[in-house]
Amino acid sequence: MDIFINGEKVDIGIKSGKLMTVLQRIETKIMKHGEVIVELRLDGESVDGRELPLNKKVKVLEMKTRSHRQILIESLYLFEAYAEKFHKSFEELEENPEDITKIFELVSFVEWTSGIVFSIKEATKIDMLYSDFDEYVLEFKKFAEEMSEAFKKEDYEEVIELFDGAIFDLIEDLRANSKDYLREIMKEESKKNLFN
Repeated sequence: MDIFINGEKVDIGIKSGKLMTVLQRIETKIMKHGEVIVELRLDGESVDGRELPLNKKVKVLEMKTRSHRQILIESLYLFEAYAEKFHKSFEELEENPEDITKIFELVSFVEWTSGIVFSIKEATKIDMLYSDFDEYVLEFKKFAEEMSEAFKKEDYEEVIELFDGAIFDLIEDLRANSKDYLREIMKEESKKNLFN
């Protein structure tokens, strides 16, 4: 089996074997470098990680990886546009608080943003540069969890109150600081690349 990671042929010490064994060995290797698999191709065909043909004989395995910081950088680039859409959806919801589709959109956005906030905490040193970042993360977590619980209970009035009372401001805080965070994360990533 020929194995390519980010376009480079690699030798992982296995000439042939079960696909699962090969993937586990590769995953261990890339995790040491703080990366995750973002694209997987078997014999030229893209596959979804949930639908791996584990019994198929594979000749060429190709994958692309990214570091957690690279994924964060991409997410922060997208955040600005999505935050703008969040604002518009929130304004529309204020006009029509019964619009479940809008509530679902807003909840999805907050959950996605939670992932960004928690990833910044876990994968970067932003909390060392911004003394109030840890407090921000805890507050975001608290209100995102409350929103999620209210949404599961279909208490949409409570969800809207949480948007209005806290979450909107938390999103605004991230929006106001996202460019600074992005700049610092890009510096961290470039330093990592210098040492690898």
